[in-house]
Formats: sequence, structure tokens, C-alpha cells
Amino acid sequence: MELIRINEEKCTSCGLCIPLCVRGILEEGERAARVTNPDGCTLCGHCKAICPVDAPELPTLNASEFVEAPGRERYPTPDVLLSFFRSRRSIRQFKNRPVEREKLETIIQAGRFAPTGGNRQGLHYVVVNTPSKISEVKRMTVDLLARQAKEIDAALDLQARTGQSVPVEYEVRKVYTKRWKEMKTEMQEGIDKLFYHAPVLVALHINPSESTSPMVDAGLAGMQMVLMVESLDLGTCFCGFFVFAVNMSPEFKKMLAIPEEHIVPLSFMVGYPDVNFKRLVSRNPARVTWY
Repeated sequence: MELIRINEEKCTSCGLCIPLCVRGILEEGERAARVTNPDGCTLCGHCKAICPVDAPELPTLNASEFVEAPGRERYPTPDVLLSFFRSRRSIRQFKNRPVEREKLETIIQAGRFAPTGGNRQGLHYVVVNTPSKISEVKRMTVDLLARQAKEIDAALDLQARTGQSVPVEYEVRKVYTKRWKEMKTEMQEGIDKLFYHAPVLVALHINPSESTSPMVDAGLAGMQMVLMVESLDLGTCFCGFFVFAVNMSPEFKKMLAIPEEHIVPLSFMVGYPDVNFKRLVSRNPARVTWY
């Protein structure tokens, strides 16, 4: 199926779409704009979005999603938007309440519409939202982290005795070994310092060979998703420990139906907050070089 075509009956040859095409596959034709290389289309939809008569057609995309843009007068003001950004905090106290499926689907949509390198849209999503599966994922994560903590401690001990270097990732993660071993003991006592009893875990995964910027793609989608969470009166906390664990275990990936060649750049918990913050966040001053 062709990726793009121009409806000649609608096209007025206004030319607005031609300079917008990042692949340069549109040009002036005798009766209408002409597609020089349909297979070169990235499906960004810029041509369709700018066309006053909706002449471009993208058969592989859902035409009903190309609704009219709301207009900038409906955008939040800069002050309101910045306050919204600063309102998001990491939540580690959640209510014992499930999150509705409709809200989770809305969160996924927020990630789906994030930009990706070359518009490749290579991201996949895993949503764990049943108590039994959450418990299983928690147990596997804590077990893997406790095992790696022992490996790191052994490598550091060997380094102290012989001077043998340790892997770079061990140097980075050595600050967590005490915490990881404590987490396993705490879990046996019903204390959850991994997911903090959140009812939902969301993970993003991607094949790095199918993306020019897999980590950036995941970061952009992840941030849009957690901001959508805020708008739904929910809370989030990013979980790097789960990311460490799942990326070191093919068996863990298989359990979550994540292909072995995929990487998991980020994950976050979702739930109804059991805390109400009264102040916006503060951060260190931005380090900027102006030219």
C-alpha cells in the first residue's frame, strides 16, 4: 500500500505542503501537488495538517485522528504550564486503590503521540496492573538486584586485594548494594521500597537497531506520559531499579513478553497519591552558556 497520495480533486495547488516535507518528496504538478517518491514518506502528517482542503491522504494512518487543531488561544499560558511542570513530584505513598483501565489507556496515548527520531515510532509498552503480576515482578526485581549486589561486593573486594579493575557499571552501581540487600529483607517483612505498593508499573521498551535515538525516544514519551498522569489526578515515580534488573535478565524480559534484543530505557509506577504536596519543586540553577 502506498504511504501517501494527493487527492487531485481537492488539491488547489497552493503549495503550502511542499516546503514542509522533510523528505522533499512533494513538488508542484500540472493539476495538483505531486508525490515524487511515495515510499520515502515518514508519515509525519505535516502536509495533511497544513492543507486547507485536506488533499493529502495517508492510507496507513487513521484518518479520524486528523481532527482540527484547537488553536493556540486554547494553550495554557507559559506561567501555568511551568507551574504544571513544577507540580509533578515523585510519589512514594499510594492509596490502596486500582487505577482505571481508561486512565491507563489515556497515559499510553500520551506516549504514543510523543516525537521519535525519524518518526520511526519504535516504542512498545508493558503495563503491569494486577496484584499477582506486580508481586511477581517485584520479587524478580529484588532477587536480581540482591544477586548483583553480591557480585559487585565480591568484585570490589577482589579489587581491594589484588588491584583488579571492576566493570564500569559496577563502579556506578556500588552505591546501591547495601540498599538492594536491605530491600530483599524488607520485602520478606511486607515492606515495599521498590514500587512502594503502587498498583501499576509501566515500562517502555524498544529495539535499538530500529531507532536512531532509542533513549531519547523513550525519555520524550515517558515525560509526556507522567505529565498526563498528573492531569488524571494520579501520581508517578520513575523506577530505575526495575530497569537495571530487567535489562540484565533474558528470563525476566521473556516473562514480560519483551523481546530479548529490546532494551528497557525507563519505567515508572502509577497510582493514586496518598500525599498532598503544598509547594512546587525547587531545583539547582540552570547551567547555561549563552552565545
